[in-house]
Amino acid sequence: MTDDNNQKLYNLSRRRVLAGLGAVGLASAGAGLGTSAFFSDQEDFENNQLQAGTLDVLVDWEEHYYDGSAGRDLVELVPESEIDILDDSQYILPAVDNPDARAVAIRFLGDGTFQENKDAFWDATSIEALPDADGDGIQDEFDDSQVCTGEAGLTNVGNDDAQQREEGLYAPNRTSNDVTAPGDPLINLDDVKPGDFGEVTFSFHLCDNPGYVWLNGMLNEEFTGEGILTEPERNDPDEIDGVVELLDEMQVRMWYDPDCDNQVERRGEVDIMLAIDTSGSITGQEQTDLENGIAAFVDALPTDGSAQVGAVSFGGGSVTGISGLVDPGSFSLGSLSYGGNTPLPAGLDIADQVLDADGRADALPVVVVISDGGPNYDGDTSTEYSASVGGSPYTAPRSDPGFSADDNTAGYDSGTTNSAVDAAEQDETAAVADLIKAGPDGSRIAVLNIGNDPNADLGDGTDLSVYLEDEIASAGFYNETPVSNFADVADDIAAEVVVQEEVFFNGSLRTALSALSGNEGRGVPLDGDRVTTFDELADPEDDPNRDPFTGAGVTHCVGFQWWLPVNHANQIQGDKAGFDIGFYAEQSRHNTGIGMVPENETATPTPE
Repeated sequence: MTDDNNQKLYNLSRRRVLAGLGAVGLASAGAGLGTSAFFSDQEDFENNQLQAGTLDVLVDWEEHYYDGSAGRDLVELVPESEIDILDDSQYILPAVDNPDARAVAIRFLGDGTFQENKDAFWDATSIEALPDADGDGIQDEFDDSQVCTGEAGLTNVGNDDAQQREEGLYAPNRTSNDVTAPGDPLINLDDVKPGDFGEVTFSFHLCDNPGYVWLNGMLNEEFTGEGILTEPERNDPDEIDGVVELLDEMQVRMWYDPDCDNQVERRGEVDIMLAIDTSGSITGQEQTDLENGIAAFVDALPTDGSAQVGAVSFGGGSVTGISGLVDPGSFSLGSLSYGGNTPLPAGLDIADQVLDADGRADALPVVVVISDGGPNYDGDTSTEYSASVGGSPYTAPRSDPGFSADDNTAGYDSGTTNSAVDAAEQDETAAVADLIKAGPDGSRIAVLNIGNDPNADLGDGTDLSVYLEDEIASAGFYNETPVSNFADVADDIAAEVVVQEEVFFNGSLRTALSALSGNEGRGVPLDGDRVTTFDELADPEDDPNRDPFTGAGVTHCVGFQWWLPVNHANQIQGDKAGFDIGFYAEQSRHNTGIGMVPENETATPTPE
């Protein structure tokens, strides 16, 4: 008997476009699912016209693959003993779900900058794209205005519609060379070995209405299995009979790629302002641990000129400037003064003002909050906070609307004279954080909770960790560790802070396919505005922080990267894995993002 849900998912073509069958370990025929308009008819009346709106999804892509051949003269494999995730000469692919394996790490060779050398390697390993009229494997450039007119040469991809097959994986402007033949799936590899890696960046465009979009997929059982059980595979202690270990060993990363360059921007220019809690709750050895952790964090930042760092402290009823934006090697923490309350909104405000005033135009602005508690500050509405940072004076709250509860007063309005944190202070501080994060030019806020009790009750039933993660931090940029352990994890925190683009999944291929087939087949709900605090894997599809994507052909890119970590790997010999990956879209007008169960465009009896 055929599973009804799987039958629906595989056959649907309405409101969905599938980017093609992926096959790792097996050459196989292409598969895909198409899309048609959510509204697609035109109603004409005499001398008047009523035209129903449309929702159609068009896709394009560029794929890269490194197997130790193409681009080999541009890189070298980094020995395990030399791996350092913040060394700008390296590119790291960690063994996320496979801690016993060694990460894939390469060092870029050449006389250019890190990014120039990396770009050259990416060009050398580009194997196919659409549109690609000249067949060089690198995607042709086009403008958003050309997408919905057909001038860009983008496509629908389908497996149950002959016309869509011709337009999609068989499209004449898809790369055709000794790697890719018409109709091939995008990921189509038959000899994957440990150390290999690759990626596809998918670009999708909604014509013409805005809509909610999901990234989805599923395991294709027809192209998945253990294959021939070789003697080394059979004798490997990690071999489990009947289990396709390739699904567990293969690692996957998915991310929003706003510049559509097929790369996770782990580096690049970044300007960082530390906002350091120096309130009276941090005492004795904790003060030393805090300062050692900050020193280790700064030492872990890139020193090639791509990073700048500065700092302010907040505590004792004031904000104190420590350093303006400088090269990490020139940063000095100096002597911190501890005591008093926790004026977090003022610390956030002044740190962000420094980024606005002195940050570089092309650098990612980041405020890193290091605190063991929630906001607690003086409620005198006439009191402002002043600090000199890098020789320039700053005052909080700034005069812009919304940086305090009442714009008609000079100071903060929700503070109290007692030592307890209350809901009004939390709300006022969250409003400040939201303004700092808002918009395309907003700053990222990364939070490190160093409280010995990270889940402490703030006094009104609010959990500290929940408040700092949901109300203060940018999505995906919350961490917690006891202050005594700060120095030991500082390099990991620094590595996360300098990531330029939002990675929403890291894990095995098996776990990825589980996520991509969730939500009744709709998959992972994507967010049209990454500034909001929406968790693609944990939050509900209709979360108010999830936004639809712009229509009118605007380009939106999502990266899908895979790699096979380096270990003996005999347990995967002969394994093959097939999977589908694609996009599902629904118009946002009259919808909340909750999604519909994918359905067939035309009713087809389900075979028993």
